[in-house]
Amino acid sequence: MFEGIKSAIHWRLAKNLRKSSPDKAARHLLLAATGRGTDVSKARRAIGFLVADKRYSDARTICREHISRGDPSGFWRHYESFVDELASSYRLQEVSRPKIKIALFNDTDFRVNIGCRLTSQGLKKQILDAFPGAEITSIGFNFAAFRQEFQKNISAELHELSDIEDRLSAAYGKDAIDHIAAADFVILQPEGSLDHRTTAEGLATFFTPVLTARKLGKPFAVLNGTIPIYDDERSDYLRTLFRELGHVAARDEISAEHYGVEFLADAAFLRISPAPSAERDGCLITTGARNNAEEDVGILKAALRACDTWRLRPVVLTHAVERFNAHETEILARGGIFAETAGIEHAAETILKCRLHIGGRYHMAIFGLLCNVPSLLFDVKTHKNQWLEQYSPLIKLVHPHTDLDAAAVVALTDGVSQEHRETDTADKYVRFLRRAYS
Repeated sequence: MFEGIKSAIHWRLAKNLRKSSPDKAARHLLLAATGRGTDVSKARRAIGFLVADKRYSDARTICREHISRGDPSGFWRHYESFVDELASSYRLQEVSRPKIKIALFNDTDFRVNIGCRLTSQGLKKQILDAFPGAEITSIGFNFAAFRQEFQKNISAELHELSDIEDRLSAAYGKDAIDHIAAADFVILQPEGSLDHRTTAEGLATFFTPVLTARKLGKPFAVLNGTIPIYDDERSDYLRTLFRELGHVAARDEISAEHYGVEFLADAAFLRISPAPSAERDGCLITTGARNNAEEDVGILKAALRACDTWRLRPVVLTHAVERFNAHETEILARGGIFAETAGIEHAAETILKCRLHIGGRYHMAIFGLLCNVPSLLFDVKTHKNQWLEQYSPLIKLVHPHTDLDAAAVVALTDGVSQEHRETDTADKYVRFLRRAYS
């Protein structure tokens, strides 16, 4: 009853303020239409007012709230598609800006790591699908900023733009603020840049591009990243931050569920779909993210034993390959490949000739999926490999004590399929990006 009274009050305030103070009116309409005591008929009228005022983001929020409650009639799902269509058409009609300028922060496309490029290229492909002809400015992240101290810490909540700017410049360069000011849309890609060593101060620094965009009134989005599951105040900080930001998606369901954000499968799935290869006689061998050298060498030795058992050529194509230098000769003696990186298309040609992947690299396992190669994927110091096993039957999570010969028997004889669970991922990316921008 009390919630119903609150909703009614918000409704009355919205009606009184709609002409004199549209921003305040929109806020009250949103509260009136999404509270637990909401009158459904008023919620439908409220969304009509918001659409008439071209407040598509608020209208979409109402749709999502009511969809989450079940939407047995399908009203809100249908209405949401209408709002999306209007928002997209409205942006296309803005002839004063012929080309959307997008600032992409933490673009990892220029790194040696194949996986970094695979996922960033997939993301940029979807950005261009969502906004044809967009001009993308790529800005990298300076990991040294994680260790830098600032005059005001996170407890000060970074209320002033000048406080955010100091961190922004340290993390993304002195021109970062100019890139945001010039952009029509700001995107931050967490990718795999955060881990359990990242402090609360480091998190505040990393997310400065979208905090700055919010201060400047710019549309923004956070997507295509794995967010570590913290067991302290950092988790609470991120939940609060993501709730305030609103336009946040994680690339794995474990992160998404923990932080209450949207799930969009890793953009690496969208980068390439290689043609099948008839001849497969290789075993792709990779290192593991955040493994130490001893752990990686243990993976290599186990993989080489499996190669001998199955008469497969060892194909080493991985970041941190220098850890295997002492074994390069024996790899080549088996007719194998020993490489750190390659162009994406060339890497695909190499992986297509493999029957199996043994290693710890998350993105190389995804690359394997795209090339129809099953993976015996070592569990490493992040939950993204655990999620990948849940996501695809081609992935089997293993450990140093796993009987790899037995696991390989299953992987190589069960048969494989190129179908993935999320067949509409590309469309979901486009819808998410357009919603965030509108």
